[in-house]
Amino acid sequence: MKEIYKEAFSEVDEILKLMPINLLNKIPKKFKDIIKSEKSANYNPIINEPIENFQLKDETIIIMAIIYRDFLCSKEEKESLKLRDAEKIKEAEEEIRQKYNPNDIFKKRGVYQNDSTTDAQSTTSETELMVVEEKWYRKIFNIIKTIFKRN
Repeated sequence: MKEIYKEAFSEVDEILKLMPINLLNKIPKKFKDIIKSEKSANYNPIINEPIENFQLKDETIIIMAIIYRDFLCSKEEKESLKLRDAEKIKEAEEEIRQKYNPNDIFKKRGVYQNDSTTDAQSTTSETELMVVEEKWYRKIFNIIKTIFKRN
């Protein structure tokens, strides 16, 4: 695991030590064990109350948000948070889709045309057969080759 995540787990572990017992009991023991086992051995943050005064890692804030959403908040709030998260994910995916849309990439390069008449014209001009006369030495070679194939 990356060191930044191990450090984030160390910060989360310190924050959990500051939590009241009634909230701490809502978090499953298995989850707390995972946090303890994955935390960094070298990084020992000192976090006291109020937590707002400390510069926490973004990963720590995300882990704490997941703990709050999954274990500490009410069912109604959990559902509203899940809906909000789904909307945010959908917005991010839409933004990425618009940014990296293959059709738009081809439009920018001038390769892709939406006008069907110009598409039809360009494809017919590209696919016209060209009559290429065979070179004289190729003709002689093919004649000799057919003679030897017959024998």
